[in-house]
Amino acid sequence: MSTHPLAEAKYVSFTTFRRNGDPVAVAVWFAELPDGSFGFTTGGDSWKVKRLRNDPRVRVQRSDVRGRVQPGAVVHEGTAAVIDGSDPRFREIERAIAAKYGFMYRMVQLSGWVQGLVRRSSAGDAAIRVSLPRD
Repeated sequence: MSTHPLAEAKYVSFTTFRRNGDPVAVAVWFAELPDGSFGFTTGGDSWKVKRLRNDPRVRVQRSDVRGRVQPGAVVHEGTAAVIDGSDPRFREIERAIAAKYGFMYRMVQLSGWVQGLVRRSSAGDAAIRVSLPRD
């Protein structure tokens, strides 16, 4: 059983930073990995991926599905790294998300697959591995 306060959060507000330092927050699913870090999957061409390639700093807070931070939610600051879909660590993160979110994750995957057929993005999938200090 994890001791990190975010391990059981269903949604978190994940904040990355633009080149000018402005924060940008989005709600994401968030699963703890065996080594104590956290991860989630995303599109390889997403803005959060682009921002993380320039600045690995992140802020994470417990939130609702829309990214609204819960009153009194602790701000957890850390760093994140982009993991390409061909990297074996991508599958580890994907498995952790699938285990935590089950059927909902599978439905999102199916939706993403259908959108991929229409959109034809060459970026592929990516995962984000987040390192947060233990509080």
